[in-house]
Amino acid sequence: MPLEAHTANEARYYLMVARCQSCGKGPWVFDNARQTQPKTKNFTVHAHCKNCGNKQNFKFAYSHDIPAAGKDAETINPTKSPSRIIDLNQWLSLFYLMLESASSEKDPAVSRSTSYCAAMCLGEALKFYKGDDELPPESAFFFPETQRVFHQQPEKFARQKLRDIQAKLPKVGVMARRIARDDRVKKRRWWQFWTR
Repeated sequence: MPLEAHTANEARYYLMVARCQSCGKGPWVFDNARQTQPKTKNFTVHAHCKNCGNKQNFKFAYSHDIPAAGKDAETINPTKSPSRIIDLNQWLSLFYLMLESASSEKDPAVSRSTSYCAAMCLGEALKFYKGDDELPPESAFFFPETQRVFHQQPEKFARQKLRDIQAKLPKVGVMARRIARDDRVKKRRWWQFWTR
C-alpha cells in the first residue's frame, strides 16, 4: 500500500523523519538528487539512509498537485486536515531542525527559504488540534515513541505555546513573496539543506 501524502512535498518531509529499519536513524536521501515534482500521483522514491547507507524504495500516493514554481511551489498540504503520515511530534521536530539550520545558514536567500519551510511545518503541527483544546488528541501521535514523548512532556505540546512561537515568526505569505524574488534559492531546493 502506498503512503498517503497530500502532496509530493509532504512525501519529501516524510523522508526526513522516517526511521531506517536497519539503524533506527535517518534521514533518507534521494538517490536521484535532481528528482523534483513527480509526473503522476502514484510514485516511487528511491532513497538511502544518510546514516548507514541502507537503500529502500518508498511508494507514495498524493492527492493535490502543487505548481512546480512560484509562491505556492513549497506548499505541503493545501487542506485543513492533518497529515496521515507525519505526526505532530515529527512536525515539531522538523520545525526546530529547520529553524536551527536557517539560523546558521550564511546565505540569506537559503536562510529565508528554510525559515519559510519551518513556519509551514509548525502550521502543519497545529492542524492536529481540535476545537479549543489546549492539548492535542492521542491520535495526533502515530508511534509508541512519539506517544511517550507526549505523555512525558505534555507542556511541549501546549497549543498556546506553539501559537506564541508562530506569532513571533514572519508571516508565511510575506516570506513566500520575498522568496519568490530570490533567484538564488532556485539553485538549491529546501529539502537538500541536510546534505551539507
